[in-house]
Amino acid sequence: MTKPPGSVAGPFGSAGRRAAGPLNVVLWGSGDRVVCVHGSLSWGAFAFRAQRPLADTRSLVLPDRRGYGASAAAGAADFDVDAHDVAELLGEGAHLVGHSYGAVVALLVAAAHPEAVHTLTLVEPAAFGVARGDTAVEELIEALADVYAAAADLTAAGFVLRFLQALGYRRGLDLPDRLKLSPEGTRAATTTMTERPPWEATVPLDALASAGHRVLVISGRWDNLAAGERTLGRRAFGAVGDVLTEALGARRAIIDGWAHGCQYSGKPFNDLLRSFWSETRPALSSPLRQADDARMVT
Repeated sequence: MTKPPGSVAGPFGSAGRRAAGPLNVVLWGSGDRVVCVHGSLSWGAFAFRAQRPLADTRSLVLPDRRGYGASAAAGAADFDVDAHDVAELLGEGAHLVGHSYGAVVALLVAAAHPEAVHTLTLVEPAAFGVARGDTAVEELIEALADVYAAAADLTAAGFVLRFLQALGYRRGLDLPDRLKLSPEGTRAATTTMTERPPWEATVPLDALASAGHRVLVISGRWDNLAAGERTLGRRAFGAVGDVLTEALGARRAIIDGWAHGCQYSGKPFNDLLRSFWSETRPALSSPLRQADDARMVT
């Protein structure tokens, strides 16, 4: 295995790949700690592979959630279990980044351990529970529930295609007609098949708002897909992002040319994080922010 440059301060020791309790954790770089939590159908170093340049000044901690990557499974994947695991990685404090299902985990961690979270970045957050009643959110929940219900009769590749189609990706246009998965991808898909649905999470918005974290919500514009911004995933994840932005007094950023995996854009995404982390302005616990500070769009 080729080790990344630098080292991670604290109990993890040298940079590389280490076991941290039940989890496999990949470590990149040195400096302030950043814990990055991946979503469904993925794993730590794969989901945040385009963020490796950030390791020139930061310690990136990339856990594989249970059942994903090289982490052992312990029953069905569950955001509550993940939140306990991720909290153990914060050390004396860290910036916390979560993508999709991982953003649900990050929200739960930040609510339970506010003193250990320096900043909170939510990327295409799948916290659908905060936006129940929104038409697009309800439609996406129904579509994904159907995919989960059919999972036992699907191959791993077939499940991935159905899952992404539920989000609004079109087969033959945004997706290939047939999908070939790596062994890691197959394992990730198999774990997602029985994962506890993210809309079952109860996100304590009042406690999070009171904690006063600086929060950044990042979304893709989804304009690279055939249906563009009309895509169901864009409307549903966007509704969740809007609720979180308002409730937590968050900054909001949109990445043009990318959809749900907007962190893969690399530099535009990384530049947002660098800028956000470098800010010294204290957090505001109230969602009522000055107009010129409420939205940051790229």
